[in-house]
Amino acid sequence: MKVSITQPLYLPWAGFFEMIAASDAYVAFDHVQFKSSSWQHRNRIKGPNGPVLLSVPVINTRAEDDRICDRRIDYKQPWLKKHLKSLQVCYRKAPWFDMYYPELASLLQQETEKLADLNVALIRLLMKYLRLDQGLVRSSELPLGKDALLGKSERVIHLMKAVGATTLYDGASAGNFIDPKLFKEAGLTITFQDYQHPEYPQQFGPFVPYMSVVDLLFNCGEDSLAILRRGAKHEG
Repeated sequence: MKVSITQPLYLPWAGFFEMIAASDAYVAFDHVQFKSSSWQHRNRIKGPNGPVLLSVPVINTRAEDDRICDRRIDYKQPWLKKHLKSLQVCYRKAPWFDMYYPELASLLQQETEKLADLNVALIRLLMKYLRLDQGLVRSSELPLGKDALLGKSERVIHLMKAVGATTLYDGASAGNFIDPKLFKEAGLTITFQDYQHPEYPQQFGPFVPYMSVVDLLFNCGEDSLAILRRGAKHEG
C-alpha cells in the first residue's frame, strides 16, 4: 500500500492533493509539534491586488511539546469574518464559486474548537470536491506509543507499519531528513514528488502559483483534479 504522510495544512495547495491522489491512503500527521511559522494554520488565495494571506490565530501555550492536534483556535479574533469576506471578494465572479463556496463557508462557520479538527474536515471536503476517495487516517488516533522519542525516519517508519503501508510518497524536500537506508532495512520503499506547478485560468492578471487549492477549484471546477495531476514529477 502506498501512503502519503503530511501534516494537515489549512486549505492546502494543489501539490498536497496530488500526493493524496497518487496514494492509496493519506495519513494526517497531526500528533507532531505545532509550528507557528508553517502552513499548518494559514494559506494564500489570489485577490485583485495579488496574494492574500489567510491566517487562523491559535491560543498560545507554554507547553514545549504542544502538538498540532492539541492547538485550539482563537475565535476572540475576527479572523473567520475576514476569511469568508476575502473568499467572496476574490472569487465571487469565478465560474465555480457558487458550486463550492456555500458548503465551505458552512464548515468554517461551525467554529470547530481545534485547528487539526478544522484542517482535517476541510481536507475531507476538498477531497470530495476533487473526487478523491482515498482513506484518511489521523496519526493522533493511532496506537503509536511514545514515538516522539524516535528519530524522524524511525517515526515515519513506525507510522507506516501501524497503517500497513509498504511505500511512502513524500515531497522532494523530505530528502533532507529521511534516511533511505533505514526504510530499505525495514523493507519499505520511498517515492519522492517534485511538483512543477501547472498553470490554469485565473482571475486578476498573470498566473500566480502556490495558492490554496480553492483557487483552482473556484476557477476550474470539475477539471481541477486533472489539472493538478499535470504537475507531478516522481523521483524514486
